[in-house]
Amino acid sequence: MEGRPLRNIPAFRLQISAAITTLIVAVCFVALPAPDAMGSSPLGVWNVASAPSPTASWYAVDFVDGRWIALGHTAYVAVSLDGSTWTEYPVPPGSWQSVAYGNGRYVALSSLNSSPQEMISTNGVNWTTVSGPAGAWTSLTFGEGRFVAVSSLGQIITSKDGVHWTQTWQQIQYHFTSVAYGNGRFVAVDGTVGATVVSITGLNWNVYSAPITGLRWGTVTFGIGFFVAFDGAGSGYIATSVLGYGWTLHRYAPAQEIDGATFGCDSFVATGQSAGSTNNFVSSSTGATWTGAAVPTDAASDWTSVAFGANRFVAVDSAGNIAWLSSAANCRPNVPTAPQQVSGNIHHGEVWTYMHPPSSSGGAPVNGYRVTISDGTVTKQCSAPVYFEPNCIIKGLKDHQVYWITAQSHNRFGYSAPSDPESAIPVASWKFNAATTAPVVSQSVPVVVQVTGVLANSEGIYPTSMITVHFGASLTYCHPSPFGECLITLSNPSVGPASIYATYTGYGRSYRSPTFHVTVEP
Repeated sequence: MEGRPLRNIPAFRLQISAAITTLIVAVCFVALPAPDAMGSSPLGVWNVASAPSPTASWYAVDFVDGRWIALGHTAYVAVSLDGSTWTEYPVPPGSWQSVAYGNGRYVALSSLNSSPQEMISTNGVNWTTVSGPAGAWTSLTFGEGRFVAVSSLGQIITSKDGVHWTQTWQQIQYHFTSVAYGNGRFVAVDGTVGATVVSITGLNWNVYSAPITGLRWGTVTFGIGFFVAFDGAGSGYIATSVLGYGWTLHRYAPAQEIDGATFGCDSFVATGQSAGSTNNFVSSSTGATWTGAAVPTDAASDWTSVAFGANRFVAVDSAGNIAWLSSAANCRPNVPTAPQQVSGNIHHGEVWTYMHPPSSSGGAPVNGYRVTISDGTVTKQCSAPVYFEPNCIIKGLKDHQVYWITAQSHNRFGYSAPSDPESAIPVASWKFNAATTAPVVSQSVPVVVQVTGVLANSEGIYPTSMITVHFGASLTYCHPSPFGECLITLSNPSVGPASIYATYTGYGRSYRSPTFHVTVEP
Protein backbone atom coordinates (compact mmCIF):
# COMPACT_ATOMS: atom_id res chain seq x y z
CA MET A 1 0.00 0.00 0.00
CA GLU A 2 1.39 3.35 -0.95
CA GLY A 3 0.63 6.77 0.39
CA ARG A 4 0.77 8.52 3.68
CA PRO A 5 -0.96 6.90 6.68
CA LEU A 6 -3.58 8.87 8.59
CA ARG A 7 -2.09 10.23 11.78
CA ASN A 8 -4.70 12.58 13.21
CA ILE A 9 -4.89 10.77 16.57
CA PRO A 10 -7.72 12.17 18.73
CA ALA A 11 -6.53 11.51 22.27
CA PHE A 12 -4.01 9.94 24.55
CA ARG A 13 -4.31 7.47 27.36
CA LEU A 14 -2.36 6.12 30.29
CA GLN A 15 -1.52 2.53 31.08
CA ILE A 16 0.26 1.41 34.25
CA SER A 17 1.87 -2.02 34.51
CA ALA A 18 4.17 -3.68 37.02
CA ALA A 19 7.55 -4.45 35.43
CA ILE A 20 8.30 -7.86 36.92
CA THR A 21 10.75 -9.48 34.55
CA THR A 22 11.70 -6.79 32.06
CA LEU A 23 12.78 -3.23 32.78
CA ILE A 24 12.05 -0.99 29.80
CA VAL A 25 14.31 2.01 29.28
CA ALA A 26 12.70 4.87 27.38
CA VAL A 27 15.70 6.19 25.45
CA CYS A 28 17.77 3.06 24.78
CA PHE A 29 17.25 -0.29 23.11
CA VAL A 30 19.80 -2.90 24.16
CA ALA A 31 20.75 -5.76 21.88
CA LEU A 32 23.28 -8.22 23.23
CA PRO A 33 24.29 -10.69 20.54
CA ALA A 34 27.07 -13.17 21.07
CA PRO A 35 30.57 -11.75 20.62
CA ASP A 36 31.44 -11.40 16.94
CA ALA A 37 34.29 -13.57 15.77
CA MET A 38 37.54 -11.90 14.87
CA GLY A 39 39.39 -12.93 11.73
CA SER A 40 41.86 -11.46 9.26
CA SER A 41 41.15 -7.87 8.36
CA PRO A 42 39.42 -7.25 5.01
CA LEU A 43 41.43 -4.03 4.71
CA GLY A 44 44.82 -5.67 4.21
CA VAL A 45 48.19 -5.34 5.92
CA TRP A 46 49.31 -2.27 7.83
CA ASN A 47 52.72 -0.77 7.06
CA VAL A 48 55.09 1.13 9.35
CA ALA A 49 55.63 4.62 7.98
CA SER A 50 58.98 6.35 7.63
CA ALA A 51 58.93 7.85 11.10
CA PRO A 52 60.29 11.33 11.73
CA SER A 53 63.46 11.55 13.78
CA PRO A 54 63.51 11.93 16.70
CA THR A 55 60.24 10.12 17.21
CA ALA A 56 57.63 11.54 19.55
CA SER A 57 54.87 10.19 21.75
CA TRP A 58 51.90 10.55 19.40
CA TYR A 59 48.34 11.00 20.71
CA ALA A 60 46.50 12.72 17.83
CA VAL A 61 46.48 12.31 14.07
CA ASP A 62 44.16 13.80 11.46
CA PHE A 63 43.97 14.44 7.73
CA VAL A 64 43.11 18.13 7.53
CA ASP A 65 43.33 20.66 4.72
CA GLY A 66 45.12 18.23 2.39
CA ARG A 67 47.83 17.02 4.75
CA TRP A 68 48.41 14.65 7.63
CA ILE A 69 49.15 16.15 11.05
CA ALA A 70 50.38 14.16 14.08
CA LEU A 71 50.82 15.66 17.55
CA GLY A 72 51.54 14.29 21.00
CA HIS A 73 52.92 14.84 24.47
CA THR A 74 56.10 16.44 23.20
CA ALA A 75 57.53 19.48 21.42
CA TYR A 76 57.15 18.20 17.86
CA VAL A 77 54.60 17.99 15.09
CA ALA A 78 54.87 15.45 12.26
CA VAL A 79 53.55 16.46 8.83
CA SER A 80 52.99 14.25 5.77
CA LEU A 81 51.32 14.59 2.39
CA ASP A 82 50.84 10.84 1.85
CA GLY A 83 50.77 9.30 5.35
CA SER A 84 53.88 7.17 4.75
CA THR A 85 56.74 9.68 4.69
CA TRP A 86 56.83 12.25 7.50
CA THR A 87 58.75 15.39 8.41
CA GLU A 88 59.03 16.62 11.98
CA TYR A 89 58.98 20.27 13.08
CA PRO A 90 59.37 21.88 16.51
CA VAL A 91 56.28 23.22 18.28
CA PRO A 92 55.73 24.73 21.72
CA PRO A 93 56.03 21.87 24.23
CA GLY A 94 52.76 20.63 25.64
CA SER A 95 50.41 17.71 26.14
CA TRP A 96 48.79 17.99 22.70
CA GLN A 97 46.05 15.37 22.41
CA SER A 98 43.54 16.77 19.90
CA VAL A 99 43.81 18.57 16.57
CA ALA A 100 41.26 19.85 14.04
CA TYR A 101 41.05 22.25 11.09
CA GLY A 102 38.34 24.75 10.27
CA ASN A 103 37.77 28.27 8.97
CA GLY A 104 41.35 28.48 7.68
CA ARG A 105 43.08 27.49 10.92
CA TYR A 106 44.62 24.40 12.54
CA VAL A 107 43.82 24.18 16.26
CA ALA A 108 45.42 21.93 18.89
CA LEU A 109 44.40 21.70 22.55
CA SER A 110 46.21 20.34 25.60
CA SER A 111 45.07 17.41 27.74
CA LEU A 112 46.60 19.02 30.85
CA ASN A 113 44.92 21.78 32.82
CA SER A 114 48.05 23.94 32.71
CA SER A 115 49.73 26.40 30.34
CA PRO A 116 50.02 26.24 27.39
CA GLN A 117 46.42 25.21 26.72
CA GLU A 118 46.22 25.87 22.98
CA MET A 119 48.29 26.44 19.87
CA ILE A 120 47.21 27.42 16.36
CA SER A 121 48.67 27.31 12.86
CA THR A 122 47.74 28.38 9.35
CA ASN A 123 49.90 25.80 7.55
CA GLY A 124 50.30 22.89 10.02
CA VAL A 125 54.05 23.47 10.27
CA ASN A 126 54.51 26.74 12.17
CA TRP A 127 52.56 26.84 15.45
CA THR A 128 51.99 29.61 18.00
CA THR A 129 50.52 29.30 21.47
CA VAL A 130 47.52 31.46 22.37
CA SER A 131 45.67 32.10 25.60
CA GLY A 132 43.42 29.09 25.31
CA PRO A 133 40.58 27.85 27.50
CA ALA A 134 41.46 26.26 30.85
CA GLY A 135 40.66 22.57 30.93
CA ALA A 136 41.98 19.05 30.30
CA TRP A 137 40.91 18.73 26.64
CA THR A 138 40.64 15.21 25.29
CA SER A 139 38.95 15.64 21.90
CA LEU A 140 38.23 18.32 19.31
CA THR A 141 36.08 18.35 16.17
CA PHE A 142 34.77 20.83 13.61
CA GLY A 143 31.25 20.98 12.18
CA GLU A 144 28.49 23.47 11.38
CA GLY A 145 31.15 26.19 11.05
CA ARG A 146 32.43 25.83 14.61
CA PHE A 147 34.97 23.95 16.73
CA VAL A 148 33.67 21.87 19.64
CA ALA A 149 36.02 20.47 22.31
CA VAL A 150 35.41 18.24 25.33
CA SER A 151 37.37 17.85 28.55
CA SER A 152 38.04 15.15 31.12
CA LEU A 153 36.85 17.74 33.67
CA GLY A 154 33.29 17.62 32.32
CA GLN A 155 33.56 20.73 30.14
CA ILE A 156 32.36 21.41 26.60
CA ILE A 157 33.42 24.55 24.72
CA THR A 158 32.83 25.95 21.24
CA SER A 159 34.45 28.54 19.00
CA LYS A 160 34.08 29.74 15.41
CA ASP A 161 37.65 30.98 15.03
CA GLY A 162 39.51 28.62 17.37
CA VAL A 163 40.71 31.52 19.51
CA HIS A 164 37.67 32.93 21.30
CA TRP A 165 35.88 30.16 23.16
CA THR A 166 32.50 29.87 24.90
CA GLN A 167 31.85 27.24 27.54
CA THR A 168 28.47 25.59 26.87
CA TRP A 169 28.54 22.76 29.44
CA GLN A 170 30.29 21.89 32.70
CA GLN A 171 29.37 19.04 35.04
CA ILE A 172 32.36 17.65 36.90
CA GLN A 173 30.88 14.17 37.31
CA TYR A 174 31.53 13.50 33.63
CA HIS A 175 34.86 12.60 32.02
CA PHE A 176 34.43 13.30 28.32
CA THR A 177 36.79 11.29 26.15
CA SER A 178 35.67 12.02 22.58
CA VAL A 179 33.37 14.14 20.42
CA ALA A 180 32.25 13.59 16.81
CA TYR A 181 30.07 15.42 14.29
CA GLY A 182 27.59 13.88 11.85
CA ASN A 183 23.92 13.83 10.83
CA GLY A 184 23.74 17.53 11.70
CA ARG A 185 24.65 17.03 15.36
CA PHE A 186 27.55 16.77 17.78
CA VAL A 187 27.81 13.67 19.99
CA ALA A 188 30.22 13.43 22.94
CA VAL A 189 30.86 10.35 25.08
CA ASP A 190 31.83 9.96 28.73
CA GLY A 191 34.32 7.56 30.30
CA THR A 192 33.03 7.69 33.87
CA VAL A 193 29.32 6.77 33.86
CA GLY A 194 28.96 5.86 30.19
CA ALA A 195 26.72 8.80 29.30
CA THR A 196 26.37 10.45 25.89
CA VAL A 197 25.51 14.11 25.28
CA VAL A 198 24.01 15.43 22.04
CA SER A 199 23.75 18.92 20.56
CA ILE A 200 22.52 20.24 17.22
CA THR A 201 24.44 23.51 17.50
CA GLY A 202 27.21 22.80 20.01
CA LEU A 203 25.57 25.32 22.36
CA ASN A 204 22.74 23.42 24.07
CA TRP A 205 23.27 19.81 25.15
CA ASN A 206 21.06 16.92 26.23
CA VAL A 207 22.47 14.04 28.27
CA TYR A 208 21.45 10.38 27.89
CA SER A 209 22.25 7.38 30.06
CA ALA A 210 24.30 4.39 28.90
CA PRO A 211 22.33 1.46 27.44
CA ILE A 212 23.73 -0.73 30.23
CA THR A 213 25.62 0.10 33.40
CA GLY A 214 29.38 -0.27 33.54
CA LEU A 215 30.23 1.14 30.12
CA ARG A 216 33.14 3.57 29.92
CA TRP A 217 33.14 5.15 26.46
CA GLY A 218 36.64 5.68 25.07
CA THR A 219 35.90 7.16 21.65
CA VAL A 220 33.11 7.90 19.17
CA THR A 221 33.13 8.39 15.40
CA PHE A 222 30.63 8.87 12.57
CA GLY A 223 30.22 7.29 9.14
CA ILE A 224 27.59 6.21 6.56
CA GLY A 225 24.77 7.79 8.52
CA PHE A 226 25.39 6.64 12.09
CA PHE A 227 27.66 7.03 15.11
CA VAL A 228 29.78 4.24 16.59
CA ALA A 229 30.96 4.42 20.22
CA PHE A 230 33.54 2.10 21.78
CA ASP A 231 33.94 1.05 25.39
CA GLY A 232 37.45 2.11 26.39
CA ALA A 233 37.72 -0.28 29.33
CA GLY A 234 38.40 -3.32 27.17
CA SER A 235 35.00 -5.01 27.55
CA GLY A 236 34.47 -5.50 23.81
CA TYR A 237 31.22 -3.52 23.75
CA ILE A 238 30.45 -1.32 20.76
CA ALA A 239 27.27 0.73 20.30
CA THR A 240 25.72 2.21 17.16
CA SER A 241 23.22 5.06 16.86
CA VAL A 242 21.81 7.23 14.08
CA LEU A 243 20.85 10.21 16.27
CA GLY A 244 23.13 9.72 19.27
CA TYR A 245 20.58 8.98 21.99
CA GLY A 246 19.13 5.51 21.22
CA TRP A 247 22.02 3.01 21.07
CA THR A 248 22.20 -0.63 19.96
CA LEU A 249 24.92 -2.72 21.58
CA HIS A 250 27.29 -5.17 19.86
CA ARG A 251 30.31 -7.14 21.05
CA TYR A 252 33.49 -8.47 19.49
CA ALA A 253 36.10 -10.93 20.67
CA PRO A 254 38.82 -11.01 21.75
CA ALA A 255 37.98 -7.76 23.52
CA GLN A 256 40.54 -4.99 23.87
CA GLU A 257 40.88 -1.35 24.86
CA ILE A 258 39.83 1.06 22.07
CA ASP A 259 41.24 4.61 22.09
CA GLY A 260 40.75 5.88 18.54
CA ALA A 261 38.33 5.31 15.67
CA THR A 262 37.52 6.69 12.23
CA PHE A 263 35.50 5.94 9.09
CA GLY A 264 36.64 5.84 5.49
CA CYS A 265 36.15 3.90 2.28
CA ASP A 266 33.12 1.88 3.46
CA SER A 267 34.80 0.84 6.72
CA PHE A 268 35.08 1.82 10.35
CA VAL A 269 38.58 1.31 11.75
CA ALA A 270 39.44 1.39 15.45
CA THR A 271 42.75 1.16 17.28
CA GLY A 272 43.86 0.58 20.84
CA GLN A 273 45.84 -1.75 23.05
CA SER A 274 45.19 -5.47 23.08
CA ALA A 275 45.27 -7.73 26.11
CA GLY A 276 47.27 -10.70 24.91
CA SER A 277 46.05 -10.58 21.29
CA THR A 278 47.91 -9.20 18.28
CA ASN A 279 44.79 -7.56 16.79
CA ASN A 280 45.30 -3.96 17.88
CA PHE A 281 43.40 -2.84 14.75
CA VAL A 282 39.76 -3.81 14.17
CA SER A 283 37.48 -2.91 11.27
CA SER A 284 33.84 -3.22 10.24
CA SER A 285 31.64 -2.19 7.32
CA THR A 286 28.44 -2.26 9.39
CA GLY A 287 29.45 -1.30 12.94
CA ALA A 288 28.10 -4.65 14.18
CA THR A 289 30.53 -7.37 13.06
CA TRP A 290 34.25 -6.69 13.47
CA THR A 291 37.45 -8.29 12.20
CA GLY A 292 40.99 -7.83 13.43
CA ALA A 293 44.31 -7.04 11.75
CA ALA A 294 47.77 -7.85 13.06
CA VAL A 295 49.76 -4.90 14.37
CA PRO A 296 52.80 -3.84 12.36
CA THR A 297 54.93 -3.42 15.53
CA ASP A 298 55.13 -4.78 19.07
CA ALA A 299 51.76 -6.25 20.11
CA ALA A 300 51.94 -4.30 23.37
CA SER A 301 51.88 -0.95 21.53
CA ASP A 302 49.22 1.52 22.63
CA TRP A 303 47.72 2.89 19.42
CA THR A 304 46.12 6.17 20.46
CA SER A 305 44.55 7.68 17.34
CA VAL A 306 43.55 6.82 13.76
CA ALA A 307 42.23 8.92 10.86
CA PHE A 308 41.31 8.56 7.18
CA GLY A 309 42.12 10.78 4.21
CA ALA A 310 43.30 10.64 0.59
CA ASN A 311 42.40 6.92 0.35
CA ARG A 312 44.61 6.01 3.30
CA PHE A 313 44.21 5.14 6.98
CA VAL A 314 46.92 6.39 9.34
CA ALA A 315 47.36 5.39 13.01
CA VAL A 316 49.81 6.59 15.65
CA ASP A 317 50.96 5.15 18.97
CA SER A 318 52.39 6.48 22.22
CA ALA A 319 55.81 4.94 21.49
CA GLY A 320 56.36 7.12 18.40
CA ASN A 321 55.26 4.69 15.68
CA ILE A 322 53.12 5.70 12.69
CA ALA A 323 51.36 3.09 10.56
CA TRP A 324 49.42 3.41 7.32
CA LEU A 325 47.11 1.32 5.17
CA SER A 326 45.99 2.07 1.62
CA SER A 327 42.35 1.66 0.62
CA ALA A 328 40.73 1.42 -2.78
CA ALA A 329 41.12 4.53 -4.90
CA ASN A 330 38.10 6.82 -5.19
CA CYS A 331 35.99 4.58 -2.96
CA ARG A 332 32.51 5.58 -1.89
CA PRO A 333 29.91 4.03 0.42
CA ASN A 334 28.08 1.22 -1.36
CA VAL A 335 25.11 0.63 0.95
CA PRO A 336 22.69 3.49 1.69
CA THR A 337 22.30 5.25 5.01
CA ALA A 338 19.36 4.44 7.28
CA PRO A 339 15.89 5.89 6.59
CA GLN A 340 15.13 9.19 8.28
CA GLN A 341 12.28 10.25 10.60
CA VAL A 342 10.86 6.78 11.24
CA SER A 343 7.45 7.14 12.91
CA GLY A 344 3.84 6.03 12.52
CA ASN A 345 0.50 5.04 14.00
CA ILE A 346 -0.51 2.30 16.41
CA HIS A 347 -3.85 0.46 16.17
CA HIS A 348 -5.58 -2.66 17.41
CA GLY A 349 -2.99 -5.44 16.98
CA GLU A 350 -0.94 -3.58 14.38
CA VAL A 351 1.62 -0.84 13.80
CA TRP A 352 1.74 1.31 10.67
CA THR A 353 5.25 2.63 10.09
CA TYR A 354 6.33 5.30 7.67
CA MET A 355 9.67 7.00 7.06
CA HIS A 356 11.57 9.42 4.86
CA PRO A 357 14.25 8.33 2.36
CA PRO A 358 17.89 8.17 3.56
CA SER A 359 20.28 11.08 3.31
CA SER A 360 22.53 9.02 1.00
CA SER A 361 21.57 6.23 -1.39
CA GLY A 362 25.15 4.88 -1.45
CA GLY A 363 26.60 3.34 -4.59
CA ALA A 364 23.26 2.53 -6.25
CA PRO A 365 19.65 3.76 -6.14
CA VAL A 366 17.56 2.68 -3.17
CA ASN A 367 15.17 -0.09 -4.27
CA GLY A 368 13.24 -0.79 -1.08
CA TYR A 369 12.91 -0.60 2.69
CA ARG A 370 12.56 -3.14 5.49
CA VAL A 371 10.85 -2.52 8.84
CA THR A 372 11.52 -4.86 11.78
CA ILE A 373 9.44 -4.96 14.97
CA SER A 374 10.28 -7.08 18.03
CA ASP A 375 9.29 -7.47 21.65
CA GLY A 376 12.40 -9.52 22.41
CA THR A 377 10.59 -12.82 21.79
CA VAL A 378 8.56 -12.36 18.60
CA THR A 379 10.04 -10.56 15.58
CA LYS A 380 8.08 -9.54 12.48
CA GLN A 381 8.99 -7.62 9.33
CA CYS A 382 7.31 -5.81 6.47
CA SER A 383 8.65 -4.34 3.21
CA ALA A 384 7.99 -0.83 1.97
CA PRO A 385 8.39 0.17 -1.71
CA VAL A 386 10.27 3.22 -2.86
CA TYR A 387 7.96 6.18 -2.35
CA PHE A 388 8.01 9.76 -1.12
CA GLU A 389 7.16 8.50 2.38
CA PRO A 390 7.68 4.71 2.30
CA ASN A 391 5.30 2.88 4.63
CA CYS A 392 4.09 -0.59 5.56
CA ILE A 393 1.89 -2.30 8.17
CA ILE A 394 2.82 -5.10 10.57
CA LYS A 395 -0.19 -7.02 11.90
CA GLY A 396 -0.75 -9.87 14.34
CA LEU A 397 0.63 -7.96 17.35
CA LYS A 398 -0.60 -7.98 20.95
CA ASP A 399 -2.32 -4.93 22.37
CA HIS A 400 -0.49 -3.24 25.26
CA GLN A 401 2.72 -5.14 24.43
CA VAL A 402 5.84 -2.95 24.07
CA TYR A 403 7.56 -3.46 20.70
CA TRP A 404 10.72 -1.88 19.30
CA ILE A 405 10.89 -0.79 15.67
CA THR A 406 13.83 -0.23 13.33
CA ALA A 407 13.95 0.47 9.59
CA GLN A 408 16.58 -0.17 6.91
CA SER A 409 17.16 1.11 3.38
CA HIS A 410 18.27 -1.30 0.64
CA ASN A 411 20.09 -1.05 -2.67
CA ARG A 412 21.79 -3.67 -4.81
CA PHE A 413 24.81 -3.67 -2.47
CA GLY A 414 22.78 -4.56 0.61
CA TYR A 415 20.95 -3.13 3.62
CA SER A 416 21.84 -0.02 5.57
CA ALA A 417 22.42 0.02 9.29
CA PRO A 418 19.12 0.00 11.22
CA SER A 419 17.55 3.27 12.29
CA ASP A 420 17.53 4.02 16.00
CA PRO A 421 14.96 1.80 17.78
CA GLU A 422 11.66 3.43 18.74
CA SER A 423 8.96 1.93 20.95
CA ALA A 424 5.39 1.25 19.80
CA ILE A 425 2.44 -0.13 21.80
CA PRO A 426 -0.63 -1.37 19.89
CA VAL A 427 -3.96 -0.37 21.47
CA ALA A 428 -7.55 -1.28 20.74
CA SER A 429 -9.01 2.21 21.10
CA TRP A 430 -7.87 5.81 21.16
CA LYS A 431 -10.52 7.01 23.60
CA PHE A 432 -9.60 8.84 26.76
CA ASN A 433 -9.20 6.11 29.38
CA ALA A 434 -6.72 4.54 31.78
CA ALA A 435 -5.96 0.90 32.45
CA THR A 436 -3.62 -1.22 34.52
CA THR A 437 -2.73 -4.89 34.81
CA ALA A 438 -3.51 -4.79 38.54
CA PRO A 439 -4.96 -2.18 40.90
CA VAL A 440 -2.27 -3.06 43.43
CA VAL A 441 1.47 -2.80 42.79
CA SER A 442 4.51 -3.46 44.95
CA GLN A 443 6.93 -0.75 46.03
CA SER A 444 9.82 -3.20 45.56
CA VAL A 445 9.10 -3.70 41.84
CA PRO A 446 9.65 -0.90 39.29
CA VAL A 447 6.41 0.32 37.74
CA VAL A 448 6.36 1.07 34.00
CA VAL A 449 3.90 3.76 32.92
CA GLN A 450 2.75 3.61 29.29
CA VAL A 451 1.39 6.87 27.88
CA THR A 452 -0.28 6.46 24.49
CA GLY A 453 -2.56 8.45 22.21
CA VAL A 454 -0.49 11.62 21.95
CA LEU A 455 -2.03 13.89 19.33
CA ALA A 456 -0.14 14.61 16.10
CA ASN A 457 -0.77 17.75 14.07
CA SER A 458 -2.33 17.78 10.60
CA GLU A 459 1.06 16.98 9.04
CA GLY A 460 1.48 13.90 11.21
CA ILE A 461 4.18 15.42 13.41
CA TYR A 462 4.08 14.74 17.13
CA PRO A 463 4.72 17.57 19.61
CA THR A 464 8.13 18.00 21.19
CA SER A 465 6.73 19.30 24.47
CA MET A 466 7.23 17.19 27.58
CA ILE A 467 4.62 14.80 28.91
CA THR A 468 4.15 14.97 32.69
CA VAL A 469 3.07 11.88 34.59
CA HIS A 470 1.54 12.59 38.01
CA PHE A 471 2.01 9.56 40.29
CA GLY A 472 0.66 10.64 43.66
CA ALA A 473 2.74 13.63 44.73
CA SER A 474 5.65 12.81 42.39
CA LEU A 475 6.15 14.14 38.85
CA THR A 476 8.02 12.36 36.04
CA TYR A 477 8.68 13.68 32.54
CA CYS A 478 9.42 12.31 29.08
CA HIS A 479 9.30 13.30 25.41
CA PRO A 480 6.73 11.53 23.20
CA SER A 481 8.20 9.05 20.74
CA PRO A 482 7.56 9.27 16.97
CA PHE A 483 4.71 6.80 17.56
CA GLY A 484 2.91 9.16 19.96
CA GLU A 485 3.71 7.60 23.32
CA CYS A 486 6.06 7.51 26.31
CA LEU A 487 7.51 4.82 28.55
CA ILE A 488 8.39 5.93 32.07
CA THR A 489 9.86 3.70 34.79
CA LEU A 490 9.06 4.63 38.40
CA SER A 491 11.17 3.13 41.17
CA ASN A 492 10.21 3.02 44.87
CA PRO A 493 6.83 4.78 44.69
CA SER A 494 5.40 5.92 48.02
CA VAL A 495 3.40 3.29 49.89
CA GLY A 496 -0.36 3.83 49.97
CA PRO A 497 -3.11 4.91 47.56
CA ALA A 498 -2.05 7.06 44.61
CA SER A 499 -3.80 8.91 41.81
CA ILE A 500 -2.17 8.69 38.38
CA TYR A 501 -2.77 10.85 35.32
CA ALA A 502 -0.76 12.47 32.51
CA THR A 503 -0.78 15.94 30.98
CA TYR A 504 0.85 17.70 28.05
CA THR A 505 0.39 20.68 25.76
CA GLY A 506 0.59 20.15 22.02
CA TYR A 507 0.09 22.69 19.25
CA GLY A 508 -1.64 25.22 21.47
CA ARG A 509 -3.99 22.86 23.30
CA SER A 510 -3.71 21.21 26.73
CA TYR A 511 -4.53 17.53 27.26
CA ARG A 512 -5.14 15.48 30.40
CA SER A 513 -5.80 11.77 30.75
CA PRO A 514 -8.46 10.44 33.14
CA THR A 515 -7.33 9.77 36.69
CA PHE A 516 -6.49 6.20 37.59
CA HIS A 517 -6.23 4.98 41.18
CA VAL A 518 -3.66 2.45 42.32
CA THR A 519 -2.50 1.14 45.68
CA VAL A 520 1.23 0.72 46.37
CA GLU A 521 2.01 -1.99 48.91
CA PRO A 522 5.34 -2.34 50.77
